[in-house]
Amino acid sequence: MSRPTPSIALDDLPADARERLGLKAPRKPRRGMSKDQVRTHALRVLAVIAELSQADRRRVLEQALRANAV
Repeated sequence: MSRPTPSIALDDLPADARERLGLKAPRKPRRGMSKDQVRTHALRVLAVIAELSQADRRRVLEQALRANAV
């Protein structure tokens, strides 16, 4: 049976040890999408319902929000 290789998470290394190894500080994970990604997706959604009146678009989007809340 082979032994598992020991490993150390880079987050666990002190800053000076990371610097000596030539490693950069770990990035914080991004929360969600960027503003540009949100805008792009919003425009894609609106393009699908573009032929509807503004009142109908509002009704459709409100229904989508209710469905998403479940």
